[in-house]
Amino acid sequence: MRRTGKGNMRHSRFILALLILAPFLPSELSAAEEPEPGAQVIVERAAPVDEVKPAALRGPVDGATYIVGPGDRFTITVWGPTVMSTPVMVVPDGDLVVPGVASIPVSGITLDEARVRITEELSRVYRNVDFSISLTGLRRIRVNVLGEVENPGAYTATALETASDLIQRAGGLLDPASRRNITVTRRSGGTRRVDLTRYAQAGDVEADAPILDGDVVYVPHMVEYVHVLGAVARPGRYEYVEGETAWSLVELAGGLERAAVPDSSELRRFVDDRTTEGRPVDLTSEAGRGAAVMPADQLYVPSRPDWRRAEFVRVDGEVRFPGHYGINEGSDRASDVIRRAGGPTEWASLRDALIIRLRSDDKPDPELERLNETPFDRMTEMEYAYLKTRYRQDKRSVVVDFEALLSGEEAEDPLLRHNDRIVFPKAQQTVLVSGQVMMPGHVPYEPNERYTRYIDLVGGYTDDANRSRVMVIRDETGHQFRAGRAKEIFPGDEIWVPEEPDEGWWDNARDIVAFISSVATIYLVIDQAANN
Repeated sequence: MRRTGKGNMRHSRFILALLILAPFLPSELSAAEEPEPGAQVIVERAAPVDEVKPAALRGPVDGATYIVGPGDRFTITVWGPTVMSTPVMVVPDGDLVVPGVASIPVSGITLDEARVRITEELSRVYRNVDFSISLTGLRRIRVNVLGEVENPGAYTATALETASDLIQRAGGLLDPASRRNITVTRRSGGTRRVDLTRYAQAGDVEADAPILDGDVVYVPHMVEYVHVLGAVARPGRYEYVEGETAWSLVELAGGLERAAVPDSSELRRFVDDRTTEGRPVDLTSEAGRGAAVMPADQLYVPSRPDWRRAEFVRVDGEVRFPGHYGINEGSDRASDVIRRAGGPTEWASLRDALIIRLRSDDKPDPELERLNETPFDRMTEMEYAYLKTRYRQDKRSVVVDFEALLSGEEAEDPLLRHNDRIVFPKAQQTVLVSGQVMMPGHVPYEPNERYTRYIDLVGGYTDDANRSRVMVIRDETGHQFRAGRAKEIFPGDEIWVPEEPDEGWWDNARDIVAFISSVATIYLVIDQAANN
């Protein structure tokens, strides 16, 4: 690049001025001049004031939004025959003092605008020279955070921080604090509203205001509410702000769900202290979205019933692939899911298998709910017995002949419902003999044997056994009946031998009554003889 002698001379003078004045330029902005030696120093501190710490940058400073002010530090780099950089700073009156050039007013404008203004001023004096202006230090500012915060007071911050940052520095919001009607009052008198709910939940960065020196962040008490309910992502109660519309409420609540029917929404408003009146709102139209919302209003967004509801059943126990399986309620049958689960294993008991159907009117049973979430192969015999008993009592099991079902009989192949549970227990190869026998317990099952065979296997009856009232309890149904009526004993059945009633007490009672009668008779005879 060709330069004239006059241009080179100006460039040299500018560099020389920078070299001479740079050591004397302040590196920081002080609130007051340094006191003379021996002078009394009085330090004023707003309570509480936090310790000044370097602010962590969220990213590059946005030149379009960052407002320059006193205390900001720049580095001006001159690109010419010699590359020279020097630091400069915005002084308290708002000017950027460039040695040998001018004082350039930059306070109150954006960083991009300041760069343009500085470049223009330098270019008027020095030609054929390139400049770069970098922001190298952020000024410290004082901001008051007042109202419903944990620690109200004055805080030191940087111009990159926002109202939400200062509220966090003040210990956060108190329980009754407003989140949507926070105000930032500028030193110039202007105000700006901060909406932390919209900032956090709707992703609206404009709802969180940047701070300037002398700002007052005030957090009022929360006063008025509105409700948005139905097919929105976060239904509930929200603080009211002036100018709220139906659609801004939906945005605040996270937007519409996919099952929503927005053109059939309703906005209800109190006409007196107890009565509300509704009007239809079409959230797909511009007029409906812009419908004004007032304090205590309620916006209802309906949804399509059972829209894309996940419908599934669970298969447990002795199948090849136990687990959850998706179904179409009303069309898929038990055999469809059992086939997808690989079918029952060779150890499955088809006689004991059952389909459990939950009912909407069931009362809570914590133990039953625990067992419902427990894989069958992890249950004890007592837990499985309890599970079956509860389902029989509640009539929640679907009556199915699984042998016929797996043989293809459609009459025994029920349609499944969402949340059904198909259980294939492991076949029990024992029979329980309990009560008045010599060695109560489980004995191996023997096909086609009657109850007397199993009593012999446990050593026979005790002396107190009531042999005429032996009972059989079917494992499959829990049904009890006299053992003599049982043509066959099945695996899992229980044979119970009761105790013979103890009649000794009756004999004693009868003797006592006879003795008392005899004594009474003797007394009457003696009494009559005495009277005669």
